[in-house]
This record gives sequence, C-alpha cells and structure tokens, in this order.
Amino acid sequence: MRTPRFSADVLRSFFYEHIIGTMKQLKDALGTSIDMTIYRKLRPLSSLTSYSHQGKYYTLHELADFDSFGLWQFDVARFSKYGTLLKTAQALIEKSDKGYSLAELRSRVGVDVKEALLLLQRQHRVYREEIAGRYVYFSVDPQRRSQQHLLRLEEKRPLRTAERDVLAHEVRAAIILFFSLLDERQRRLYAGLESLRFGRGGDSVISSLLNIDNHTIARGRRELIHRDIEIDRVRKKGGGRPPIKKNTSDH
Repeated sequence: MRTPRFSADVLRSFFYEHIIGTMKQLKDALGTSIDMTIYRKLRPLSSLTSYSHQGKYYTLHELADFDSFGLWQFDVARFSKYGTLLKTAQALIEKSDKGYSLAELRSRVGVDVKEALLLLQRQHRVYREEIAGRYVYFSVDPQRRSQQHLLRLEEKRPLRTAERDVLAHEVRAAIILFFSLLDERQRRLYAGLESLRFGRGGDSVISSLLNIDNHTIARGRRELIHRDIEIDRVRKKGGGRPPIKKNTSDH
C-alpha cells in the first residue's frame, strides 16, 4: 500500500483563508492524524507559532502584521517575530529605552511573563534590579544597562525643594548619572547626603528624583550623621593612609 502524499500548498491555502489555525485544524485540512506530518509541511512555509496559549496556534510569517515592537495579535492568538515568549521578553528588554518591570512587560505582550522573566534572570540573559520596591529588568550589557537605568530614573516629573524652587535640569541630570554608577550601599549613603543638603523635605525630593525608598534614604542619612560607617568597606583595597605600626621594642 502506497504512503499517502500530502501537499504543503493545502496548508498555505488554509492559512490564507483562516489566517491562523490549531494543530487539529491543520490535520483536518491536510487529512492526516500525524503531528510530524504537519511539522514537515510547515517547515518550508516559514510558519510561526504563537507565544500565547502555549504555542497552540500557527500562522505564516508572510501573513503577520507586526507592530513596532515586533508583536502581532490575530483573534485570541499572539505572535512575535522573535518566536517564543522567552526570546520575545529578552529582545524587548534588550531593545527598550528604560527596561521593563513585570507589569509593564505583561501589558506589552498581553500574557503573563513572570515565569519567563525568572528563567531569563536565572540564565543571566537579563539583569534584574529592585527600584522603589519593584523589580525592573535591564539588558545584561553593562553600557546598555547604564543607559536604560539612567532613563528609568529620569522619567520622574520635575522636582521641587522645600522652598518650591525647581531643581535645575543640569544638576538633576548630574545627580542621576552619578547615582547610577554607585553600588547599593554607596547609593544609600549618597542619597542620605543629598537629603541632608536639601534640608527639610529632602527625603521626599531625593526619593522622587532617584526612585529610591524614603526608608533607605533615612537609613543612609542616619549612618552619615552618627558616623555609623565601616571605613574599610568604603575604601578600595590598598587605598587610604598606610597603617601605623606600634613600636614594641624596648627603649
């Protein structure tokens, strides 16, 4: 008995009529019950699998009308020019101006991305940082990440001091840039220092400017006021005045 021959043109005609389809619909259209037969026929057609609905839907790349983010939705199915949800999340974070929080990325792609982001972070394919009590995901490239982080902080609205004077744009930009270069502990101390410089209402000003929690600023301010700082942790190795050795010899 001869093996039945199936034509990929049947699937192409199906997609041009229906735009998307499930595996069951494609098998019905082709007259087969074998998944592998469908996969073989889809391969030369340059097909796409949805990143939503656990890859349930298929379409042709030539039919997709991607938006500026490389995403396209038809009916209930969502597709991406990057392929899977994992690849899509990584690409969007890499190309974004200021990174994405979980809520922002979920709103962008239209599906839950929590597990995808956790996996990307564990695989070191994105960089995660906590800002103002929520995680924000940035590029793993240090230079790109620094640019994204700076724009993330600069998105805050214009600020005013306790005297209601608008903080000069040049000063504001300089503070944000310097802050982005520090590690977590140095950021806390620097935020506390700037709060002291502003005086009354300084915590709120710096919190809004640097997107940092008020309690963190207050802690840094207290450490500076009470000299509660381990100097050895602040200095780089080998820095500072050389230690003075006690002379224990008898005179």
